[in-house]
Amino acid sequence: MEIYDFGRLLSSGILKDRRTVLSIGVFDGVHRGHHAILSALKAKAADENAVSLAITFSSNPKKGSAGNLDTLRLRSLYIESFGIDFLAVIDFSTEFSKITACGFASLLSELCDPVAAVFGSDFRFGSPQSQKSGADMPELLAACGRTCSVNIVDSVLDDDGVRISSTRLREMIEKGELGTFLKLSGQFYRVDLVPIPYRSCSGELIISRASIHQLLPPLGTYDTRLLASDGRCAECVSEICGEFLRIPDPFRASAIGSGEDQGKGKLQLDSIFLERRR
Repeated sequence: MEIYDFGRLLSSGILKDRRTVLSIGVFDGVHRGHHAILSALKAKAADENAVSLAITFSSNPKKGSAGNLDTLRLRSLYIESFGIDFLAVIDFSTEFSKITACGFASLLSELCDPVAAVFGSDFRFGSPQSQKSGADMPELLAACGRTCSVNIVDSVLDDDGVRISSTRLREMIEKGELGTFLKLSGQFYRVDLVPIPYRSCSGELIISRASIHQLLPPLGTYDTRLLASDGRCAECVSEICGEFLRIPDPFRASAIGSGEDQGKGKLQLDSIFLERRR
């Protein structure tokens, strides 16, 4: 998968007039609803003999979204796992937030030849005063001289008939309900540790909670899988306590270095999967 800044991809002309099936969303929290959209995106691109393009955001455009469920690195890995060809990242600045729905459709028409689009049922775009739904996209693109069909993917519901959303995933993390998180997302909660510094002390890897850019569950101990950047993986029990995340040191990082500057010959951590609360 090729990853680009949205503006640079637009100015480069790499996809200009290239048949493209696109989808747009935050795609944070990697839940089953996102899985349905990305699967539909890949399938539609194959049907149209086109490339697939996912467009996401450097920060969540939805005001009031508290706490990150992922990092852009983890999100990119997840989107790539569906076989998506291109990922474009929008820097959602104050200036960008003022672009109207018509203006955004015009940008898409310049970016590529959007023959089809796949959106979730709750997708909206454009400044607050001009906001449109995904179903409006073909009409707006037609005004730009582009012919585009649209596929609206229904929301995915849990066993109780309640819509799965990133908001619900945040609630599960905040409550420490990792089992429910697994059911809603289809995977364990993954916390990015690149390039977060750590200390190795008395057989433990000690990480400041303040340096982690994602939501963490409540204080307590958790069954954990620790993944190193070289692919090594180990089962352990981590502890979230006070200002720190403490992880047993299965890779003997103390024999390599302190880890205070990952990437200079020391053990490089990739991420942890928090599986269940003890």
